[in-house]
Amino acid sequence: MTEADILATTYTDTCTVYRPYKAELPSGESRFLKGLDGDRVYEDIPCALSTPSGGKLAQSKSTARVDTDYLLFVRPEVDIQPGDTVLVTRLGKQTEAVAGLAERHPSHNNVPLKLARTTA
Repeated sequence: MTEADILATTYTDTCTVYRPYKAELPSGESRFLKGLDGDRVYEDIPCALSTPSGGKLAQSKSTARVDTDYLLFVRPEVDIQPGDTVLVTRLGKQTEAVAGLAERHPSHNNVPLKLARTTA
């Protein structure tokens, strides 16, 4: 049993990963599909979602928003790319997030996520 196998036994969440792509419509026109409309590259893979960062205030002159960040832990062979949309299921709730650049290790990949929305 490898270190990756041992670590994966702690993954109690699952996720589905969607990758943005450019689709050609029957009219010949092209359209960029992203988010949950993107190409599904992984489905129901084991993972572990960290607790949220608590949020960081991002304020401009006219608006303010609080960005919430997570970390996602997956097996090293799972290739989640920056800009992918990740739908994580944890304890019956789904969290939709956008992936950043993964930190790769022999035992796991550590993928930063920015919260898009949470559903029941």
